[in-house]
Amino acid sequence: MKKSILLFVVIAISLLGTTTALAGTSYPWRDHAPPFDFLFENHIDTHQQGKLTGQGKFEGFFYIKFTGDLTEDSVPIATHGNCPEIQDDCTVGWLLKGVPMQAKYLGHEMGQHPTWCVEDADLPNEPGYSHFHWLNESSHADGLTVGEIYDGYLLKLNAIDTFFFDHHGGFLVTPGIDLATHANIETDC
Repeated sequence: MKKSILLFVVIAISLLGTTTALAGTSYPWRDHAPPFDFLFENHIDTHQQGKLTGQGKFEGFFYIKFTGDLTEDSVPIATHGNCPEIQDDCTVGWLLKGVPMQAKYLGHEMGQHPTWCVEDADLPNEPGYSHFHWLNESSHADGLTVGEIYDGYLLKLNAIDTFFFDHHGGFLVTPGIDLATHANIETDC
């Protein structure tokens, strides 16, 4: 019984430590200054800063701008901002991890993220990867060709705080892996 309680306490402390460490994670917008100088070469670069790590993997930050408004439950409301224009108002909303990948462009419904087909066998073993973003090409998905294969990164978003993200319908974001706000992949396609 004592071993079980001790194990529970150790796990609880380690989880609290992880949440606290994530909540304190921030990196100011520096307009892609090294070492976070990786560019997708399209619109996402107005609210991401990242770098390539070993084996071509990506890590970085996804930025938000707080609007100054609150939800009925007093949760701060945020959106993506154009960080090069509003530098001091951009703050980290998520930590990003990414793996290089190719995906087939399936289309783009108004008010939603573009949808991509990713082969199930290509998904990382580590759970949480839910957003594909293409490299170069068109600034926005409307310039992409349905059915074509594009190079990019499959991203995992890890929220560092609680906020309401006013984007594509709106989402309550809480610390931890975020599978909802930017989900845009299908594997059964």
